[in-house]
Amino acid sequence: MKIAWDPGQLITEKAEQLSVSQKALRDAAVQFESLFIQQMLKVMRDTVQESDLFGKRNAEKLFQSMHDEQLAIEMAHAGGIGLSDMIYRQLVMYVPADD
Repeated sequence: MKIAWDPGQLITEKAEQLSVSQKALRDAAVQFESLFIQQMLKVMRDTVQESDLFGKRNAEKLFQSMHDEQLAIEMAHAGGIGLSDMIYRQLVMYVPADD
């Protein structure tokens, strides 16, 4: 007898059981974590000394900011630093479970 078990399926089923308000809260928490990570990356980049070897580098700075934004979004959706989970757990008790 062979049993097929997919742990990812349990997570998907649990996510489908959330109410509309709880899903919105989860999305807002992930977006907030994304903004936090993006700001953290920006501050970290500001600590690196810049060189004038290649001139002004405005295009490079624009690319780096867009890259940091996308990186922060991907990090937050992949679990990030755990901030969105803490926010969700703290606020879920104030959100209706049946809507």
